[in-house]
Amino acid sequence: MNKVIDFYVDVIDNFWDLWFAVNLAKIMLKADLNLSIRLFSNDEKLFENMLESKDLNIDYFDLKDLKDFVPNQIIFNFFDRKIDFDYLHSFDFEIKLINFSYFLMHDWVSSLHNTAYQNRNVFVTHFVPSLLKNTWWVLQNNNFNYKTKDDFLAFINEKYKLNIQDNKNNFVSVFVYKDTLNEIIKHIKNDENTYFIFWYYWLDIKKDNVFVMPFFEIDDYNNFLYICDINIVRGENSLVSSLLTWNVTLWDIYKENNDAHIYKIEDFIDFLSKFSFKNDYFNIFRDFNLGDKYKNFENIILKREYYKPNFIDLKDYIIKNCDAYEKIKEILN
Repeated sequence: MNKVIDFYVDVIDNFWDLWFAVNLAKIMLKADLNLSIRLFSNDEKLFENMLESKDLNIDYFDLKDLKDFVPNQIIFNFFDRKIDFDYLHSFDFEIKLINFSYFLMHDWVSSLHNTAYQNRNVFVTHFVPSLLKNTWWVLQNNNFNYKTKDDFLAFINEKYKLNIQDNKNNFVSVFVYKDTLNEIIKHIKNDENTYFIFWYYWLDIKKDNVFVMPFFEIDDYNNFLYICDINIVRGENSLVSSLLTWNVTLWDIYKENNDAHIYKIEDFIDFLSKFSFKNDYFNIFRDFNLGDKYKNFENIILKREYYKPNFIDLKDYIIKNCDAYEKIKEILN
């Protein structure tokens, strides 16, 4: 008999919440063919775009219809969605609920992860994704299986009706917030020696070395980051996917109204300092987020080879020490 797990994902204004859940589902279902997942969310079109494979045992249901179903005994509740204990208490069996929080790099994360409490028949455990040791770590779903960049480009060109050829010095993937995009766009208009890959279907730039991408399925996006020399990313999911490629990465962090992102920037710098990163990379990362985006965007492109060895070491660390699925298997067993 198959084991069934329920995923609860409330997509309000950040489709990366669903991206994380679908990414985790793919990892789990590929690893355990006897597992099935019922995913309850509120953006079915987004779900279909993210998950191309019809071979995986995952079924989508509308979150508003949740109470029409009997819950399974294991529930993954994503990004601190409010737990409806009244609904779960109405059943007479024990329920194990894993409550996922957002990615954090604060030192106190290690004291928060894996904390648990019981509310009648519901046993709640906290899961905080992080790159720090003694945490529950991050998702590793990067599997680049193509022999060459040209092989992968041929596949992508045919699948998404594109025409990208490998005849430029650098491939730079750009997925940033709109305010950042508005500031760096002038560099892109003047640079003829780089292929810029934009993940904005609405962007209108007519240049031979600029490609505006359609919405990619998760595996295709992760694989595309492998063939780029530099990845400028937003969001924790893209950050982790890029770090797993060993390519130079610059993170456009979400700017919070309470300035909490300033502390997150310093937390990440403190973590990177353990891998002998150059101080000038820290300056680029900090200033790209808090100062001159245009200048630091140019700097990261010019100094790619200088920084790359550090990212190779970081990737090796993540693969060896930070596989969240290893922790999740302990729960399932």
